[in-house]
Amino acid sequence: MLDFIKRNAFWTLDFFRGSKVRKAYKNLNKYYHLDSNSSKLEKYQKKTLNSLLDQAVNNTIYYKKFKNKKDLSSFPVVNKKKINDKQEEFLSKKYTRENLIQMSTSGSTGTPFVSYQNINKKRCVNAETIFFNGKAGYNVGSKLVYLRSLNLKNNKTKLKQKIQNEKLIDIAELDDTNIEYLFEQIERFTNKQSATMLSYASTYDTLSNYFKKYGFDKAKKCNIHGILSTSEILFDETRRYMSEAFNCNCYSRYANMENGMLGQDTPKHPNTFILNEANYYIEILRMDSDIPADFGETGRIVVTDLYNYAMPMIRYDTGDVGTFTYVDLKGKKKKAITNFGGRKIDMITDVKGNTISPHKISVTFWNFPELKQFQFIQEDNKTYSILLMLKTDFDRGNELIDKLKAILGEKAVINIKVVESIPVLDSGKRKYIINKNL
Repeated sequence: MLDFIKRNAFWTLDFFRGSKVRKAYKNLNKYYHLDSNSSKLEKYQKKTLNSLLDQAVNNTIYYKKFKNKKDLSSFPVVNKKKINDKQEEFLSKKYTRENLIQMSTSGSTGTPFVSYQNINKKRCVNAETIFFNGKAGYNVGSKLVYLRSLNLKNNKTKLKQKIQNEKLIDIAELDDTNIEYLFEQIERFTNKQSATMLSYASTYDTLSNYFKKYGFDKAKKCNIHGILSTSEILFDETRRYMSEAFNCNCYSRYANMENGMLGQDTPKHPNTFILNEANYYIEILRMDSDIPADFGETGRIVVTDLYNYAMPMIRYDTGDVGTFTYVDLKGKKKKAITNFGGRKIDMITDVKGNTISPHKISVTFWNFPELKQFQFIQEDNKTYSILLMLKTDFDRGNELIDKLKAILGEKAVINIKVVESIPVLDSGKRKYIINKNL
């Protein structure tokens, strides 16, 4: 009954706001279940793409020089660095910054990044969350267990968690004792009703390692009906252990903070992400040029966000790599991305050997806007190196070290080095966290 009340309260509020989320949800549901090669989807994408390009060339400084260009391939490929360096040029004059939603992330490449979304775009993201969470059994108002590294920016009061029917559990330190306490918290939260669980794949890797050592007994009373993984590849072994421990299916999604839910896999096609073609036009370009990769060839994933008019992201290079393929979805031929690479983050340990969430490290850097990019490297059990590319003068090195020591331990030896560039992998991906001690 409580879930029913919360669910109806949400949709009632949306109704009085113009049913923006419901309309976006219905639109996503409609085109997600169409064949990727259908004329209806092609017509829809062409219409929404043309609308976006028209908005961009008429309302942004950066894109106005492409006013006479009608074909998407005539527009340049952009990335975080270009948008960061020319942020004002990408912002639409139709909006004031104060009325936009700010999205902040360190990014999987270690490039601190701030972008903006208009309210209708944000409603699309809300609809995406509801839709793709629903694949794992989640419904608006039902219970959600969210395992994440908590800080002042993303934490919620107990009252707000109760109202939203969420349980936030800090996974900053995942030694055996804290993992067992995590299970206790989930057990209490799901005592009377099951929940969906959401976290990073690297968190599930750590839980999987625990199950390998101690078995599944501690998780048996956790009432979880679906598991969602985000940010990194969910390895087959980890998926298998998590599914067995909680007796439910695992889903892995391809998403980022600046855009939204780009795709999600299914238990039948693990780590093959069926694309969200209703809200994004996705290309795969060759590794060394902006020429489209052949179908089945691994290349750079480039996204055009169809509904962000506030800060148009046209041919946005995500820094990720993958390959186009097709999968069967209830008799429909759906375009998907497979051979997804470059997002796996190395696990870090503190000076005592306890596993540390890599995202606990990354969020620490969010507080230092002077940084353009960073790379955190664990050299051995107690020694860590940090490579920094700077935007401006940086005199907060001691403050950064103190914050990291609070996570890694006071005996941690942390060396900072300012560099002109940060090396990339052969795939073209920058890893922002590396453990040479593995």
